[in-house]
Order: sequence, then C-alpha cells, then structure tokens
Amino acid sequence: MDLPIIIPSRGRAASVLTKISGARLFVPEAEADAYRRHNPDVEILTHTPTRNLAHKRQTILERWPSVFMVDDDIAFVSRVYLPGNNRETHLTPDEIAELIQVTAVSARRAGCFLFGFSNWPNAKHYYPHKPIRFNAYINASAFGILSGSSLYFTERTTAAESHWLNLLNCYYHRRSFQDARFCFAQEPGSTFFRPGGQTANRTQETEKADTLFLRRTFGEAVSIRKNRGDAALAHPYQRTIKFPF
Repeated sequence: MDLPIIIPSRGRAASVLTKISGARLFVPEAEADAYRRHNPDVEILTHTPTRNLAHKRQTILERWPSVFMVDDDIAFVSRVYLPGNNRETHLTPDEIAELIQVTAVSARRAGCFLFGFSNWPNAKHYYPHKPIRFNAYINASAFGILSGSSLYFTERTTAAESHWLNLLNCYYHRRSFQDARFCFAQEPGSTFFRPGGQTANRTQETEKADTLFLRRTFGEAVSIRKNRGDAALAHPYQRTIKFPF
C-alpha cells in the first residue's frame, strides 16, 4: 500500500520536528516560501485558508481518502516493546515510513478504517500480551484513515479532533487498529506552549466549548477527566471518553 503521509503545519516553518521519508508538508499558501526555505528536502503542498485544524484535516481527507496524518512536532518514534531505555532506540525516517505502510495493510486486512500507535513512550504502559489492540484510543497526532470509512472532521471543534475521530469511529465502525509496540512521541509541552500550530487557537473557553459539543453529540461517552496525582490536568475542561465496545 502506498499511503500518502501528510504533515499539516502552520506557523512553524523553521521548527518542523517530524522526520519521515516521503512525508509531505501541507501548509497555507502564504507560508509556502518560508517552509520551502527551511525544509528544502521535503515536498511542500499548499492549501487555501482554512477556518481551523479540523477544516484542514477534512481538506486533507477529501483529497486523499486513504491517508496518514502526522503532526509537525513528533520528536521521535520508539520501540516501546524493547527493554531498557526505549528513548535511545528511535526508528529512522525510512523505518517510520515502512512502519506506517505495513500497519495500514494490517489494519485493512483486519477490517479497520482508523489506525495508529501507542500513546505512551514509556514501556511500563506496554502489555506484551496485547501488542495489537482493537479498542484503544488513537491519538490524532499520528493516525491513518483508510478509504471506505464514514469518518470526517467537523469545523465545530477547535482542538478536539482526537476525541471526535475516536468517538465517530466507535459509532460507525466499532473498532480501530492500534500497534502498541511503537509510539509517535510529541515534543513535551508542544500541545499547549509551542508557538505556531494550534497554540494560538486553543483557550480554556474553546476547550470548554469542545467538551460541551462532544458531550451533546455523544452523550455519556464523554466526561470531564478527574484530577489524579500521576496525571495533573492541563485545564479544568479536560475530557475523557469511554468506549462502549
């Protein structure tokens, strides 16, 4: 399978971290020259102005019905299943590209439309008897959608594409494909504090609106996350979702 690997990006021409062989950057037309100047070895594709990231993701999905989208702030991809410090055993750009293609084929053969990888770079979250999971949360920082699905993105969300996508997939397709042996790890603090991307759009008010919208749409599958000692909340409207299957 020759799955397109697309990196949506904005405002980060000089600070793209994600390195995957054959991946293409998808950026606003007005920023194309800057991205080409700072990323000479990456193909740059452009788009007309979009209202938010969800709109941009929908634009990508309409152009490539089968696609792998990965954020521009992936610091490394690791083998979570290995003993020792897995942060020292990163995949190369070529290996990452091959991993994506092979996983897409496996997901298709398993009858899944949404696929991804572990959300945790720490091996303590890896269960050796469950290397492949069919009811796990797929993080929108690195995920694939295969053609024939009923999945789409709605502009009514500001920064809740992960939850929207997982809930919608659960509603229509009941299962996803997660290879928990590998993790696409984002740069720490990037989600809320790194300039560019979604940082300027995400506020506590937009997070509140996103949570309420998801709750109205999917009911009790969406709830406010409780504060725990090992995982402090980033804001009071941080949400969690529950899969009924």
